[in-house]
Amino acid sequence: MNEDTQVQKLENYLENKKIALCITGGIAVIETPKIARHLRRYGADVTIYATSSALEFISKSALEWGSGNKVITELSGLAEHICSEDLIIIAPATINTINKIFSGIADNPVTTLVASALGKNIPIIIAPTMHMSLYNNPFLKDNLNSDLYLKYKIKIIKPRFEEGKAKIPKVDIIIAEASRELSNNSIKDKKILITGGSTPGKIDDVRFITNKFKGTLAVEIAKEAYHKGAFVKLLINKTGIEIPPYLDVAYHKDYDEYYQNVIKYSNPNITDAAILTAAVADYLPEYTPGKIPSGKLINISLKQTKKVIEEIRTKYPSLFMITFKHEANLTKEALLEIAQKRIKQGYQIIVANRDEDINEKHKAYIVGKNGVISEPESKKEIAKDIIKIISESL
Repeated sequence: MNEDTQVQKLENYLENKKIALCITGGIAVIETPKIARHLRRYGADVTIYATSSALEFISKSALEWGSGNKVITELSGLAEHICSEDLIIIAPATINTINKIFSGIADNPVTTLVASALGKNIPIIIAPTMHMSLYNNPFLKDNLNSDLYLKYKIKIIKPRFEEGKAKIPKVDIIIAEASRELSNNSIKDKKILITGGSTPGKIDDVRFITNKFKGTLAVEIAKEAYHKGAFVKLLINKTGIEIPPYLDVAYHKDYDEYYQNVIKYSNPNITDAAILTAAVADYLPEYTPGKIPSGKLINISLKQTKKVIEEIRTKYPSLFMITFKHEANLTKEALLEIAQKRIKQGYQIIVANRDEDINEKHKAYIVGKNGVISEPESKKEIAKDIIKIISESL
């Protein structure tokens, strides 16, 4: 392959997977080369199928550069329409193409490939992209709201609603949906609870006490779990960090809301495992309704909070839990000793780190009953190791 068409590998979620990226007539096809290259960065072998109307907006040369493969624009004696791919992605998908698919019509390379894929039970992802007046068309709405897409392994990705248009989703969302659809990891379809960030304590209605943790590690873990096919519930407070829209999030504004949420979602009837990264407050201030006048807040009385993970462990003893222990100014040996004590209390996995180890990198020690399992040195490595442990344990 010409070096100009090669891509830098970012992840292996789509390694050895063949993906048909189908494009239909709309200006959003100008995003296709970027989508194709990004799919390849995650390991996919991409072939683009294009309708004639799609080629009015973009050239075959640009599409071949993006995919690294010949573009299928018409069907021949080579039977290009007989689907041999692992996944079909239609992005952008016009109202014309979507309604044809749901009507069983096969009259161009895209719709005929989809007809073959449906006959072979191959998953399909559709990203509707069009003007809002078309998106609100009643016939399209009936198709998108029917149970046919569930029955036939069709996944509908919601568009971005901007400027009066239903725009093509961001490429990271397409990658996430493709990855989880093709995942064969044992964590697939498991329900994973992940907590992150701080749990602020209110002083009054305008002031609160909190800590420096925003929940970026929790989001990284949630993304890894989602890509591997898990159903993720993320409990986090709003700190301004970007959270992908595909994640199911329950926000808390303070400790009390966090406590109620984590007890609710830790129930083993709805959760297979819990990853509790949240930096839960050890103390809360005495709350005063309204606003304490400036200059009058001289002293802040504190009260100790409940030990949340202990309550969860007691209430749900069968729940598989990964908990975190953050310390400062300790030797490695002292940190690991604290982690082992928690293991002896009945916790399966402890992720221990020191404040001095998370400045340039994010070093941690993942500890189990037999000692240190791994020593990841970044948030991404921590996320991967944790999800690997859960997939092997459930």
